[in-house]
Amino acid sequence: MDDVRWRMDFIRLAFILLSFLRFTSTLKPGTCYFPERWEGAWFQSGVRTPVIIEGPRLSTKGRCLGSDGDKFLMVDEKRACYRCVVIHEKHKNVLQYKETFCQGREALPTLCSLITGDALLYSLFRENASPVSCPFRGPFTFTYNRGHGECRSPVSNIDTCTEDSKLLLSYQACPDIYGSESTVEELQCLASWKEGSVRYLVGQIHHHHVTSNEDRFRCFVYEKTATSSENNDGVDYRVAQSGDATCNGLFSATEGSRTMTLKRAPSVNKCRFPSWIANYNHWHTLDYSETYNFHHRNSTLKISNSSGVDVKVLCVQVKHSREDGHMILVTHFTMGCQSGFSCMSFYRRDGHVAEIQIGLQTKRMEDACGPTFFNKTNLPFVTLVTSSSERPTQPCPYMGKFEVNNLLHLKEGDFSKESEMEVERFSKKITGQNNNNNNCDSKAFTNLVIGCNKMDMMEFNTECSTPDLITAYSCHGRWEENGTSFLIATPLNRAHSAKKFCFVCKEIVPNSLAFSVSTRCNRLIQPGISGDLIFNVTNRGRCVEVNGSAKFSIFTLEYFLIVVASFFLLR
Repeated sequence: MDDVRWRMDFIRLAFILLSFLRFTSTLKPGTCYFPERWEGAWFQSGVRTPVIIEGPRLSTKGRCLGSDGDKFLMVDEKRACYRCVVIHEKHKNVLQYKETFCQGREALPTLCSLITGDALLYSLFRENASPVSCPFRGPFTFTYNRGHGECRSPVSNIDTCTEDSKLLLSYQACPDIYGSESTVEELQCLASWKEGSVRYLVGQIHHHHVTSNEDRFRCFVYEKTATSSENNDGVDYRVAQSGDATCNGLFSATEGSRTMTLKRAPSVNKCRFPSWIANYNHWHTLDYSETYNFHHRNSTLKISNSSGVDVKVLCVQVKHSREDGHMILVTHFTMGCQSGFSCMSFYRRDGHVAEIQIGLQTKRMEDACGPTFFNKTNLPFVTLVTSSSERPTQPCPYMGKFEVNNLLHLKEGDFSKESEMEVERFSKKITGQNNNNNNCDSKAFTNLVIGCNKMDMMEFNTECSTPDLITAYSCHGRWEENGTSFLIATPLNRAHSAKKFCFVCKEIVPNSLAFSVSTRCNRLIQPGISGDLIFNVTNRGRCVEVNGSAKFSIFTLEYFLIVVASFFLLR
């Protein structure tokens, strides 16, 4: 037993030694490696191709032979010479270095001692870098100086973007200042760090004149001024910008190729969204293509869609408010780096159902709710429901048993893919178009039962339906407009993907209802005539009889219990 164990230990040791020998055989003598986090492509001003750091190699300098902290001994194998390169990591996206000229072979300390204090400082900016949050957020007004005087009037602006890593700088041209011009630049922040009391920022500038990384990369020095109580001139930040894609010559926030003085702009956020919608926080459209999230004490709304576009909306002014749940607001929106004003009308339809109309965008607040940008008769409604955790079901309207007596119509191209699958399945089932060997399943829906088995459920079935062949919907909220009912319902069989439907219903003759079904509550729909999915039903009676056997309806049972309770109370 001990002999077997000894042999196993020997085999393990042999494998360890073999692995070590294989690893060490791949290393060149005198090789050092740069940190893995530095690996990748870097931009350096004046260098036409990207600087590549990989393993022991720095493409423009050669191979690393040895290192001591931030000092690296590099060999240029083509020129057969050596140099000391001192590299400082300022940020994961920024490296700066100084170097000696190419020399003969010397020890690393000897070579590094040749670097003088006034040696050129080179900057490396990571290409395709992940952006970072900008150290200051707008909105600001600012003045700027490009060396020919300060452009003060008209004042320039910095707007926030939806992404924290971006700012939009709108420069105005001053008639009396040479070199000032009207232009818009988008700044994406890539790195920020502090050296002593000086704070640095590196970013990429995007505008229509930019064609290369030499034009995109810029370095900034910025400083936050004293608090407002100590700050008599109201300045919040001073910023200096480099004139090229380096950080050379930037030592303070008051000296640079362009200097800026930033002042905090007055807040446009002066009201709150209606509490009956904002208190639920999370809403979404019927097909889940958009979500509406309320934040910051009901004053901020974030709208996100399935394509990844976010819109930040601030409540600015209440234009109209009624106790029945209708409110019109002027709002300020930010989408990407574009911003402006729009008018929004909020309607409370049911406890967990709301609708919004959103006007056209404008740069002027006073125009937002005017007839040019906000014509309610032509604007579509966005129907919203609360998230599933907040949304209870409600009793369905038109309780009873109905006969489906009209064909359905599927309007293609108006649904999301998921909702289209559900509507198509529903359409084929109700019109009897399923190609299925089960004779019962291939028949069209003939019956609609509302509220008989459960008060919050609508059930479509055939004469021979079994429980697994019934298509059921739960009711979540309803309202009426000009004699037309709108009902929000959810398919209970979630395997068919659709999230919510809007059932648009109207009584056409006594005991006969016309339905249209859609993933939107479109006001142009005429129930039973137009829409994505249409059918008519005829009332066959109340929830009293099922399969020919007499049973109490839920209302009959409730009435019976009330009578019994009253009898005992009166005794």
